[in-house]
Amino acid sequence: MYGYRARIGYCSPPYVTETFCTEFYMMVPKGVTLLIKTLEVRTRAREEIQASHVAALDAARYMARCGADVVVLGGNPVNQAQGVENLGRICAELGREIGTKVVTSTQAQTEALKALGAKRVAQVHCYEAEDNDRHARSIRNMGVEPAGVIGLGYTDYDVGRILGETALTASRKVKAANPEADCIHLASAHWAIAHAIDAIEAELGVSVMTSQQAIVWKALRTAGIEDTIEGFGRLLREF
Repeated sequence: MYGYRARIGYCSPPYVTETFCTEFYMMVPKGVTLLIKTLEVRTRAREEIQASHVAALDAARYMARCGADVVVLGGNPVNQAQGVENLGRICAELGREIGTKVVTSTQAQTEALKALGAKRVAQVHCYEAEDNDRHARSIRNMGVEPAGVIGLGYTDYDVGRILGETALTASRKVKAANPEADCIHLASAHWAIAHAIDAIEAELGVSVMTSQQAIVWKALRTAGIEDTIEGFGRLLREF
């Protein structure tokens, strides 16, 4: 069986999901596989967000029947719309119902920032600048202060075409503008980032937490896989 070490379910908010799958298999050790369900998020309208939450709960039930060892409910907008204070209860209740461990991507990123000791977090996200305030609120909801936010101006249709060098060049820009930052958060799990994490940490002297990396880290650790994973930052290498 392909997933002989762990089978990880992921409820992916974007209506079309591409890059997440590629980077998942870049990071995980052999013997770990992905069960994925795309949801309904296209415009991030309130109705879409709530429909995606309901769809994610149904998908988790189905994934559990398929044998998932852990299910991750993805998407900070979807998770945080339920109230950050409610996420532990939602996961615990669903986990008891389906007999499979459940976590959210918000919890994964919150725990990743704590593990890294992050205090002042500069953010780069791939979407339009009008999303900057939303990303700043999101990082506050994860328990740390934002130290500058840059949006790269891409739409959901474009994220699969973002060039590989973008993550590093944008990280240089946000760090230069916010030298006090001790961590850079590359937000959204749906653009090309994984290959750049080590280079950003080495060049800029910061920790890096990406949404994708934190999801993979939390899912692996929840599934009992404690491997040291090289090539994708301190989080997967040290914690």
